[in-house]
Amino acid sequence: MYNIHQSYIKIYLLIIFTCLFNFINCIANTSIPKCSIILKPITDSTDIYFESYGTTKKLYYPRTQRLALFGKDMNANGAWSPLNMSYDSLKTGKWFIEQQRYAADAIVGGIVKNDSEVIERGLIALEWGMKQQQEDGSFSCPDNFHSTSFYIESVAHACLLLKTSPYFRKYEARITPLESCITKAVTWMLRPDILANGTKRNSPYTHRRYLVGAAIGETGVLCRNNFFIEESAKFISEGISLQDTAGFNPEKKGFDCSYHAVGLLFAHRYFDIVANEKQRKELLKMFENSFTWLLSRIDTVGNLNVEGNTRTGSNQEKTRDGKTKSPSYGSISNAILWWSFYKHDIQLESLAVKVFNTGKLKSNSQVIGK
Repeated sequence: MYNIHQSYIKIYLLIIFTCLFNFINCIANTSIPKCSIILKPITDSTDIYFESYGTTKKLYYPRTQRLALFGKDMNANGAWSPLNMSYDSLKTGKWFIEQQRYAADAIVGGIVKNDSEVIERGLIALEWGMKQQQEDGSFSCPDNFHSTSFYIESVAHACLLLKTSPYFRKYEARITPLESCITKAVTWMLRPDILANGTKRNSPYTHRRYLVGAAIGETGVLCRNNFFIEESAKFISEGISLQDTAGFNPEKKGFDCSYHAVGLLFAHRYFDIVANEKQRKELLKMFENSFTWLLSRIDTVGNLNVEGNTRTGSNQEKTRDGKTKSPSYGSISNAILWWSFYKHDIQLESLAVKVFNTGKLKSNSQVIGK
């Protein structure tokens, strides 16, 4: 089993070196862009600790050369998934900006595994999404409030980690337009008319409060926008308030252990990157109850009990491309692994690995659900 304390030492040294590297470059550069310095370097680096952790890399980024592949995951222009590739080719039909978010996972993998080629491919995909943006900051795809929140969060997360990495200067000129893109997108989401309609559509799904909060909050940290950070807190507070006394975060008037975990994934990013101390205390109470409930749905070898799920496990819903939604073992294992990392709990870490491996056997270890 990977030694957590040894990994901390290695990661701390990496972060210290990276911060010194970026500081030296900053003072040597007389023209510093508006968003070139991260607002909360300590909390941001907490997230990179987790992404750089040995077990995280082993599970989610084992072979980065297989991530963000042209002709498989995306086309040469960067359009990701068959839906978006078809739209890019035909200039008509259904597409979703959220499909581009998987490129951010590739970028994070490239950062932690020192693979600049996969970072490059991931950026091409995020940039394809940026090119689809309308003048008002929106994206003209179906369900665009929800779909946009996925894209914003993925871009913000990838750019924040790029800024804490030795790759920052190499990609700085490409990060800046992405910052502008998601700033416009958040501004569009927060328009009173757009926000009212979007929150109404999101109301049955607790995990979307954490998604929207993370998207807006991470953008606020990335671009030093305190208004965004303040607005993001409202979604997080609402998500916490919706928790059932049994511990689950409701989805469609019931529970769904898969979407419960997706919400925890975005909540832990918010905790690490955006939250202040008061918010962290509130989130920790939610986490304690949430993980107690989630762990009650998993046996000792990593099998998930989906009985009673409202959205996954019994052919209840379809994905964007018409396939039956299955539980996201990747998101579930990621949430548990983060909790084990926070708690320094080796047994929980072992369970997270078992859950991930169970998902691999079921061919469904994709990390982020819809």
